[in-house]
Amino acid sequence: MKPASLSMKVSCCCGAAMETRALEEASPLLYHLTLACLACANWMAVSGRPEEIEPWVTRTLWSREARHELERLPPHIEPLVRGEVETYADKNGVCLITLSLLQEARNRGQVSWSREAGERLANIPAAVRAMAKIEIERMAIERGLPEVTESLMNEAKLKFLGMRG
Repeated sequence: MKPASLSMKVSCCCGAAMETRALEEASPLLYHLTLACLACANWMAVSGRPEEIEPWVTRTLWSREARHELERLPPHIEPLVRGEVETYADKNGVCLITLSLLQEARNRGQVSWSREAGERLANIPAAVRAMAKIEIERMAIERGLPEVTESLMNEAKLKFLGMRG
């Protein structure tokens, strides 16, 4: 968690402290943060880029979208992934857990995609594309590769689908 000196203390018109309650990802560059007063039930919203709204956040806060992805996991895996992501966020001094951070934490970092591999990824059916992307990036990270290439895509195809050629 980031040092308390970097977060903003917001007071309600009644004088009580307001707390962060919800985070919504409108787009990769626009987030909506909801703060609420526990004393009088007043609330307010702050919108902006992640770096603009993070100072308003006083605790680890999952976006609705990241929480939805977490809830889609099998019940026995969800607490493990939650712990993995929150540990990664804490280690990196981040309070906002977004879809992007969730994927980055699951991949233990970031990798880039070659143009050809990105085009092949776009051809994977939408229903499994996000999971395929995460698993292929994991393969790259485990092998110490900075980029997903067509060659790695071929290996992933063999591994996950048992296909040859």
